[in-house]
Amino acid sequence: MKKLIKLAIPITFVFTLVFSSSVTADPQSRPNGPYVENEQNISLSSYMSNEELYKKLQKLERNSNGKMKLDIAGYSNLSPDGYSTAEDKGEPLHVVKFGDSDPDKKRVLITTQIHGNEQISTEAALDIIKKLSSNGKEVNEILENVSIWIMPRINPEGADNKYEDSWYPTRYTHQTWDPEALGLPADTLAPWYYNEDGSERAQNNNGRIVYGIPGYDQNRDYNPNLDLNIEDQDKSEVADFLNSRSTNNSRYGGFYVTAESRTVTSVFQEFQPDVFVDVHHRGFNTLSDEDNRSVPVQLAAVVATQSYEDPFSGKKYEVDEDVLKLGKQVNALSYLTLQNGNSHFGAIQKYPDVNLPGTALGAFALNDAAIMLIEIKGQTQTLGQKQNGMLKETVKKPLYEVFKGLSDGTINDVDPQIYDDIPVSTNRISDPTTREDDAF
Repeated sequence: MKKLIKLAIPITFVFTLVFSSSVTADPQSRPNGPYVENEQNISLSSYMSNEELYKKLQKLERNSNGKMKLDIAGYSNLSPDGYSTAEDKGEPLHVVKFGDSDPDKKRVLITTQIHGNEQISTEAALDIIKKLSSNGKEVNEILENVSIWIMPRINPEGADNKYEDSWYPTRYTHQTWDPEALGLPADTLAPWYYNEDGSERAQNNNGRIVYGIPGYDQNRDYNPNLDLNIEDQDKSEVADFLNSRSTNNSRYGGFYVTAESRTVTSVFQEFQPDVFVDVHHRGFNTLSDEDNRSVPVQLAAVVATQSYEDPFSGKKYEVDEDVLKLGKQVNALSYLTLQNGNSHFGAIQKYPDVNLPGTALGAFALNDAAIMLIEIKGQTQTLGQKQNGMLKETVKKPLYEVFKGLSDGTINDVDPQIYDDIPVSTNRISDPTTREDDAF
């Protein structure tokens, strides 16, 4: 059995500073946290394992009177096109369907937990599924005009990862880079988003651990060329591309080396959504120098700021202006929905414009889907299940309003300038740990 190594990086000085400031000065944010102190146990007991999630989805389908359809879109090691990354097909990736891909209806695709350590996103998705499964008049009116598909956990292996016999959700998928299996030379470098040693931020961000399972950041494995199959490309071109730092980087699309990314993309291609929503987690911010409300979520409609040319086929992709407008309207409506006086809910920021064609959001935006990125504050290693209920509301409430706005057409009345005027991400604040600046 491979020995797991725990690496601890002393951060006593950081903790001393934070603890002292919390005693002698005003809190750095309102509310201040939630933060997990050094060596404090992080409880995940309220979150769902893969098995628990699957059972709840199956029960909801049974009780929905035919309104909800539960399908298996693919598996963590086997995608619908037959691409396999291990002998065992792995964990199922479910897609919950309310309605079909009728082009006469608005279509919304939602994915959560592309990173296994982003738990609240899946919990919020399950609550949305419960609501849509009900027989309320408002829900029925929405579903007459809008089809909604939800993939509530697209990194099941990272979500159920174990470390030292304990549940330890991780950012990455589980997979080993094997270039020869793809017909590439044995010395071909892995895509830049490969995590070779299976390392992750430790509990409370107290250094790092090596949990011993290599894998990929799935949210860099997408490509604007939705039909890209690395195994079918010219092998010398692919090897040259991967072996050069000038091309093997975030400016280019990923390689669809994970079965998970191929599975999600196959659902996107089947459904052809008007709106694609991806829910993530991030760090902590205050709204501004003058307003120390803790930012519960950041939103984004722009993840592809430039046109993209596929380096292998030469095909060009760009974000359609009308698609971008709808994306801004969706995000603006979400922002407005959370405004309630001077409450914590309304302290919303805009995620900075980025150009990441290898993300699901970037690749799908370049294929005519209006997008919304929702970034919930905190991650498993620093959040545990604290503020779970409140943070779920910051996802559920705006999404439900988006459904209604798409259903009755009022989304078209939203001024996209409202999105442009949302305060841009700033005032990153420290928690009682060290934290790396991870992009979504």
